[in-house]
Amino acid sequence: MAVLTLAERASLVGSLDYKVLRTIYELNSSYEYVPYSIIINKLGLLERELKEVLLKLYNLKLVSKERVLKEIGYRITFTGLDTLAIKKLYASKVLNKLGIIIGEGKESNVYFGYDFSDETIIVKFHRVGRTSYKNIRKIRGIKYKEDWIKLTIENAEREFSALSCLINNYANVPKPLGQAYNAVVMEYIQGNELYRTNLNNPEEVLEEIISNVRIAYQYCGKLVHGDLSEYNILIREDGKPYIIDWPQWKKDDEDLLFRDLTNILYYFNKKYEIYKDIDQVINYIKGE
Repeated sequence: MAVLTLAERASLVGSLDYKVLRTIYELNSSYEYVPYSIIINKLGLLERELKEVLLKLYNLKLVSKERVLKEIGYRITFTGLDTLAIKKLYASKVLNKLGIIIGEGKESNVYFGYDFSDETIIVKFHRVGRTSYKNIRKIRGIKYKEDWIKLTIENAEREFSALSCLINNYANVPKPLGQAYNAVVMEYIQGNELYRTNLNNPEEVLEEIISNVRIAYQYCGKLVHGDLSEYNILIREDGKPYIIDWPQWKKDDEDLLFRDLTNILYYFNKKYEIYKDIDQVINYIKGE
């Protein structure tokens, strides 16, 4: 049996399927697995109708199920969350078609997409799983267990808000185009990661990266990227650097700022033998 793509799964979800899926998502804030009896009482559907829809959603891997207190309970999966996002982005005229997957990481899956003018865009689906959960808790100072789906949606909202502030202040970041559930849609920047690029003008690129870190700090409430390195800086074809991956930002965190800058300055020093005093760079970013 052929494995369905995310776009194919989403296309098979009709209006009633979407309604049931969204209801399970909403009820998952109160139940780890939403009991069947709660779902049917909430929606007022015929038992035959609901069972058919739940079987379809389960077969499409949009929900998981488990027996809880003598009845079956349902929980939305990350694929189900992706599907809700796709449907909402389509309804809001942000995303017309979802393309192929181009990146798969610990915390997100990235796809090509196409808007209603058939222009290429990027659709990033956040997914906070077991591996990344501990790292996010440490960075954000979360002291108690939070639901992974809640943190996943929060990741998307955080990234969208950061990109919105940064682009409004003329930083070199992908322009945010929309956000729904765990998805962030942004412009497509054609280029390669910094670590895969041999720069003709490394001094200029480093200066521009530092300037963008300064914009984030000075004009977006002391915003610090939190995970800056040669792996999340894209170099456009004309040599312009763009900083990507902003969900782990924090505000007014000098330790994180020091770590971000140490990573970048070390990279440029090692590869291009460019040296900058980190204290002077930090003073420039902070406006001191």
